[in-house]
Amino acid sequence: MQRKRKQTRRPAFTLIEMIVVIAVLAVVMAMTVPRLVGRQGRVLQLAADRIADLMTMFAQREALSGRPVGIWHDTDRHRIVLLILDIDEAHPQEPAEWRPDRTVRPVPLPESVDVQRGVVAIVDGRAVDISQWPVATEPGKPRPRVELSLFDDLGRVKTVVLPSHALVPYLLDDRNAVLALREPIDLDAAGRHREDW
Repeated sequence: MQRKRKQTRRPAFTLIEMIVVIAVLAVVMAMTVPRLVGRQGRVLQLAADRIADLMTMFAQREALSGRPVGIWHDTDRHRIVLLILDIDEAHPQEPAEWRPDRTVRPVPLPESVDVQRGVVAIVDGRAVDISQWPVATEPGKPRPRVELSLFDDLGRVKTVVLPSHALVPYLLDDRNAVLALREPIDLDAAGRHREDW
């Protein structure tokens, strides 16, 4: 007697199940990819905001302290540091040296900003390498106009500008390269001393 063989069917996905899975994956990708791409932009914006805070402290230290202050790009640790020209209390006979300000945290720069070419400093209209020597103030002299730009791998730019007369910087990015800025004016010298303002 012959036995009947039962045909066993392997479990498989139907075409409809495959379409549903592909649609779900497409929806998940559509939700996560913009977040991942936008994250680098947010990290760059956060670094620019922190540099603006550091530059505010730079302006305040210059206005209220008799010691020179400076902004330096520490390329070894890839960060922006606020420095003070200070004498070591343990060795008062030694000349003053630039030391990090202990009350202001250094600003770590994002990995998307190149260590060598990603940070550009312009002081009074001239490009300056602040990794070699800090942008510094001199007591009794006007503070220079400082622009610090961050360039990332995707071509985005964030620029923090501290005018020489201001205590608070403003931010520019690749969308608004020009921003109206209030400049101080001597109303007497301009012949406008009788105008209402």
